[in-house]
Amino acid sequence: MLIVLVKIIEAFVLPPGLFVSAPFVLGLLWMKSSKKKALLLLFFSLLSYLLTTSVGTFLFVRPLEKSFQPQTFENCDAVIVLGGGIFKTPDGYELRPHAFKRLVEAIQIAKKYDAVLVVSGGMLPGTFGVPEASIMAELARKFGLPSEKILLDVQSRNTFENARNVTEIVRRSNLKRPILVTSAVHMKRAVVSFKMFNLEVQPHPVDYLCDYGPLSWIDFVPTRESLEANMLGVHEIVGLLWYKLRR
Repeated sequence: MLIVLVKIIEAFVLPPGLFVSAPFVLGLLWMKSSKKKALLLLFFSLLSYLLTTSVGTFLFVRPLEKSFQPQTFENCDAVIVLGGGIFKTPDGYELRPHAFKRLVEAIQIAKKYDAVLVVSGGMLPGTFGVPEASIMAELARKFGLPSEKILLDVQSRNTFENARNVTEIVRRSNLKRPILVTSAVHMKRAVVSFKMFNLEVQPHPVDYLCDYGPLSWIDFVPTRESLEANMLGVHEIVGLLWYKLRR
């Protein structure tokens, strides 16, 4: 029990929990002298709490992740995997964890169905180096997928461009039954993007961010993992709203 208490205190003293506790304490102290400032600080504290705990994940992430369920497929001739970021290490460029999880699952499916792997990801504005799709293709070859089974889209900079460019590749290659692999939180926006170009994909979500186990005390304290998950969830929600406005 003592270790739990220590972990809870530590969670609210160190970032990101500090961004919850500090404005909360200041808000209480300023309640008498400046009620407006106090309420603003308390609101910021509440918002920070939602963004840094599994309470927020339940609100922002879980509904997106449950939009599509994992399933088995009768057949497919292409597996599309969307990039999730790269970074440069002293040994060269590597995929970020989300991108790596997507790619590994996509490679396994491609091998299972003897399908073509379509990797999509370019370079973000302001970045330099190599396109993400090139890194994914190189890793796919290391995992035993032959080069003739890999198609690359090295131009896409966002999900909309992923869908546009990959749709062109799929139709040019006369592929009929593509499976789409991306993170569960990202899948809804990705499917919407492909529908804009009238390409029906079979969604295969991976890389879940929510903990679907029983509730425990850790779900109610701030963590870095919850902050990352919630920021990704908010990003997807804003992206979906933007799509609706554009249409």
